[in-house]
Amino acid sequence: MSEPDIASTIQGDALLARGGWTEVATIEEGRSWAHESKPVHLWWYPGRVLMQDNLEIRYSEGSGVSVKEVIFLSRHFAASGIPSLTLHVIGVPGESPVGETAEFGGIKGEVVPPNPRFAAWYRRMHQAGIEHGLIPEFDMTIETTHHGPSLSVPTMFIEIGSSETHWDRRDAAEAWADVISDGFGLDCDDGNIILGDWGNLSDDEKYNQKVMLGIGGGHYAPRHTDVIRKTNCWAGHQLASYALEMIRPEAEDWDPITGVLPTGQWQHSIKVALESTKQSFSGGQVIAHLDRKSFKGWQRQAVKRYCEELDLPIGRTKDFE
Repeated sequence: MSEPDIASTIQGDALLARGGWTEVATIEEGRSWAHESKPVHLWWYPGRVLMQDNLEIRYSEGSGVSVKEVIFLSRHFAASGIPSLTLHVIGVPGESPVGETAEFGGIKGEVVPPNPRFAAWYRRMHQAGIEHGLIPEFDMTIETTHHGPSLSVPTMFIEIGSSETHWDRRDAAEAWADVISDGFGLDCDDGNIILGDWGNLSDDEKYNQKVMLGIGGGHYAPRHTDVIRKTNCWAGHQLASYALEMIRPEAEDWDPITGVLPTGQWQHSIKVALESTKQSFSGGQVIAHLDRKSFKGWQRQAVKRYCEELDLPIGRTKDFE
């Protein structure tokens, strides 16, 4: 949680109020709690987090606990002001110069391993939105990969949006508390983490799981969201079109099927997103899902060719079922 972020702290308050937490340490002047039945910690960080890299290492050093994944409780801002619950994985694909610090945290051209809980928690978030009467007032959406900070473990943000009139909504915070409790199995006595626990699968089970890498479309990725909502797929990075800069070759006789591939950051974005997704979903079947309508014909051909080079199959919704 981030102390200056009311949407973050109200989620934390809702979770702590459900009980089962014991305060364990103060780290970098921020209080922290451990759950009594599951290996889950809650850190009330005293500042903003986007520019704070290596928080998992810093928490581990301060607590003596090995951090395997991170979930940030956060606010979401959108100029539209439409109320929403949203979640996304992080990184700064498509920006250059690669290696420099990005405006909103993270490192340009780099992505953070996606948290495998992403898709399962989206589906539970949508259900919680219904249960708490947030729909249709609130949009239930994912976002494409964006912003910092930079970490080395699987990470995602879960958010209340989209303006200060919504950030302190108690009903939205309770919906997220449901998702977190169910997602980590905080109320279960059987020892199983029940939503999105990739590590709990056997090698044979992992081999049969479909993992979507979304390519193209707008920031809220409606076509990729449809795949997550309509199937039981897992989801890694989702790349918006703005992270796929593609420059058409100038030669008049250039053929998008046989000619040289267009230049730009798009190949780098797809490559790092694929490598990072495979890191989080070792043993699974990573399949690309293209927002076909967001590409011009020549761009679509280039993406298909590059996916073939990467041995990355492309599927439609039915292929993720």
